[in-house]
Amino acid sequence: MPIFTASELNQIITDIREIIQDTSINTLIKYRQVSGVSYYSVEDQTIDITNLFTDWSGVSAVKGLFTEDEVGGNIELGDTKFVIMHSSVSGMLTTQDVVIESGVSYNVTDVNHDPLGIVYVIAGRTAR
Repeated sequence: MPIFTASELNQIITDIREIIQDTSINTLIKYRQVSGVSYYSVEDQTIDITNLFTDWSGVSAVKGLFTEDEVGGNIELGDTKFVIMHSSVSGMLTTQDVVIESGVSYNVTDVNHDPLGIVYVIAGRTAR
């Protein structure tokens, strides 16, 4: 038996989407996703990486910092947390992706989603 009915789950998704799109707390981020692996030509002995990333996509996100309790694994104190709707991303986010917010680039170091698959929680780290 599911924890939530379909209508309850839809209401939760609607509520979270409204929070993430609230202009008083959200920010616009752009992300690029890896579209595949680079191609190595045995004949030419060259690597083609021209199509390594897809086009940039913009989504609304809530931005914050990770707490000391959340630090560990690929997440360090000082990493930036972005929360975005799972449905606003065209594919699976990975640690090879990049996020840009207000002109600052963040390398994605960790990607998680909530147990219901409603939001992504992305850890971003600026270049040092």
